[in-house]
Amino acid sequence: MTVRFLTVAALGALLLGGASLAVREASSSSAAATVPVPQATKCPSDLATVTVQGYGSVQGTPNLLTLSLGVQTQAVTAATALSQNSSKAGALVAELTKDGVAQKDMQTSGLSIQPVYSGPKSRLTGYEVTNTLTVTVRDLAKAGKIIDDTTKAAGNSARVNDITFSIQNDSVLLGEARATAVSQAGVQAQKMASAAGLALGPLCSLQDNSSEPSPQTVGAGFAAQAAAAPTIETGSEQVTADVTAVYQLVPR
Repeated sequence: MTVRFLTVAALGALLLGGASLAVREASSSSAAATVPVPQATKCPSDLATVTVQGYGSVQGTPNLLTLSLGVQTQAVTAATALSQNSSKAGALVAELTKDGVAQKDMQTSGLSIQPVYSGPKSRLTGYEVTNTLTVTVRDLAKAGKIIDDTTKAAGNSARVNDITFSIQNDSVLLGEARATAVSQAGVQAQKMASAAGLALGPLCSLQDNSSEPSPQTVGAGFAAQAAAAPTIETGSEQVTADVTAVYQLVPR
């Protein structure tokens, strides 16, 4: 979370409703030592202003699942390990296709060939090949079956590294969160103006500090064949907004 800084006020900082607010008199010499905030573009510079932050949050249901699947094989030679890995990875991809996953939703995200050492003298005993595939599942009702089918296709070489839930289009939710944030900023500004013995004037500037929500990653880390298709619960994802507003203050 990026830290937001607010104007240092000549009248002093007040904490109201959990938001850090400040009032500034243009004639105060202490204003020059303030931390930068969005500049007022519509209000006269010789009038007092109040700077507030507002926060909004809404819940949404994820509709995308991203799987990190792996195929891991070992053999005496690197060529044999790679050949076995390619065969099992091909079976895994074929199973994904049969389960309705589009080609565009499957992408190789990693391939490594590493020597394997064992014994007290760490002698070279073979090679290990790991092939990682990132898969986007758009029909979450099939998620459990897809995981089960693909791990069976690759046998004991299958790996499920992690799963990540996300919302494909969160613009509506983000809009709702922003509206809540702006409303909260206005309420806090009104409280600040009242506490300072002034009235709240027009909005001078409004800055959106919101960032894109981070996908919810759930560690998986199981291998081989499951006895039954795992149950996948989507839960909910929080979409948040953060705004900084500057209002003019006028005499009552």
